[in-house]
Amino acid sequence: MASAVSADSAKRALLERLVDDASLFPPTALPMRPAVRRHARHGESAYWWVGGRFVVPASRLNEFVSVRAVEKDPIELSVILDGGALGAKGDTVRADLDRAERVRALPGVTVASFEARLPQLPLDEATLLRVAGEIAARFPDGEVSFWYESAYDRAWATPPDAWLGVVAAARASAPANVRLGAKVRCAGAVPGATPSVDDLAAFVVAAQAHDVPWKATAGLHHPIRGAHGEAVVQHGFVNLFFAGIALHAGVLDATRVAEVLAEDDPRAFVVDPTHLAWKGVRVEAEQVAAARERCVSFGSCSFDEPVNDLRELGILS
Repeated sequence: MASAVSADSAKRALLERLVDDASLFPPTALPMRPAVRRHARHGESAYWWVGGRFVVPASRLNEFVSVRAVEKDPIELSVILDGGALGAKGDTVRADLDRAERVRALPGVTVASFEARLPQLPLDEATLLRVAGEIAARFPDGEVSFWYESAYDRAWATPPDAWLGVVAAARASAPANVRLGAKVRCAGAVPGATPSVDDLAAFVVAAQAHDVPWKATAGLHHPIRGAHGEAVVQHGFVNLFFAGIALHAGVLDATRVAEVLAEDDPRAFVVDPTHLAWKGVRVEAEQVAAARERCVSFGSCSFDEPVNDLRELGILS
């Protein structure tokens, strides 16, 4: 299963459907109706093609249903399974999926993916396959992704190579229409929630080694790594996705991923229709498009902030 993007332009392939709308979440934390309306406005803007799915917690799907009684624009959802621990007996997961199944019946609504935090390892394939099976039972006719997130607090609770290895093993036995993947959180509201450059690099390298697709969330408001007026240096989404894409294309050695993630000079990156580049590492448009099947998207509470930054850098005109 692929997140198909255009292969005609490297710039388009990098940015197409890249930014999932997480405006319901802090620090923006919009109420449901304004968030849905703003998502629709993004779909009408000149940069609509940069936007991805609308991210909504399962616990707030009843609010979403109420809004859909008025707002009728087509919308594609990524649902956060927030009813309880993924490793529990399954009642809370089933309840969340039941809510999502009811929402799917609404005109113009597509449930494209689910997201959940992993329980602490040891995690077995059976846990992942049980949830994947529950998803497939309710959504048998379409492709749907399931993104798993592991805990991070100043360090990985379990090394990425270990938990991504479990995800990779489960992928081999998952239902054909369910894409299992990983989710990496790049910042948080508490100290120690932002992965170090080396820890984030370990995730990117392990995901590539295990052939596990991934998405990201939190803290990626700006294209290039930097403080951007904040107290904490933030990771850049161009840094992150360039590293993943170049590694997938085989033009970046795994030992240099941390160097890409640490780059804070926007002039070091080239993003144009023919190719992406960083310090002599070049990725062609078709390679970028192929890699986006594995380096999928990131959730942001703001759509305008990353787009405006891309415009200021001359990447978007």
